[in-house]
Amino acid sequence: MPELLEVRDLRKVFRGRGGHADVVAVEGASFNLAAGESLAIVGESGSGKSTIARMLVGLETPTAGSISVLGRTRGAKSPRTRERRVRAREVQIVFQDPYSSLDRLELVGHVIESALRLNPAVSRASRRQRALELLEAVGLQARHAGVLPRALSGGQQQRVAIARAIAVEPRILIFDEAVSALDVSIQAQILNLLADIRERSDIAYVVISHDLAVVNQISDRCLVMESGRVIEQGRTRNVLASPSEPYTRALRDAVPRPGWQPARSPSLD
Repeated sequence: MPELLEVRDLRKVFRGRGGHADVVAVEGASFNLAAGESLAIVGESGSGKSTIARMLVGLETPTAGSISVLGRTRGAKSPRTRERRVRAREVQIVFQDPYSSLDRLELVGHVIESALRLNPAVSRASRRQRALELLEAVGLQARHAGVLPRALSGGQQQRVAIARAIAVEPRILIFDEAVSALDVSIQAQILNLLADIRERSDIAYVVISHDLAVVNQISDRCLVMESGRVIEQGRTRNVLASPSEPYTRALRDAVPRPGWQPARSPSLD
């Protein structure tokens, strides 16, 4: 399969202000992503995984290293409007909190239609119908097009965010903890939806998550990050079955299993 994404020696330093020291969020990250592949980037909060996601989509500028999409290196300078549109058609992102990423005053149907303006394959006259088709594709109904995001449940809002992201037919879709705020049953529905979307196309996923149960279900390969560095990577099933790093083993051992019960608090009697 051709490489869609090549990341080499990626580094991100957040400069300290007011006497505070610089913070190295990502150091020396390198990986590839092929068409139709799902890659998970795993780690605890502060490990640097979400910073990588933000650099991939252009919300943060790398301090050093390179990001190439479809063989074209993305420069550090802010792109012009035309280039931003090209990039948006190549890479989209779905965030953890769908409600904050949706325009609260815009009807759901209009949210999808706005995204479709970036898709040259969809004519202006057909945007409405295509928006309804996308809502149906993510398990929503035509009536949902006429409501505001606040009228939907969290799971439904996340489906709208996914529909908006796939409206431009991106080659790469990034999920930044996109199911972590959902309850288990809704989470399972969204993961099944993502599997179905990938099965119908050659879209590639980058899944940012701290949850190895989610990673195990949705990814082919994974990177494990600790303190900004990639400490382990490989086929997901191999990494989770036989992790080589103590940090990865600790993450794996923290995954609840059948019959698992949280530790009971000391008795107050």
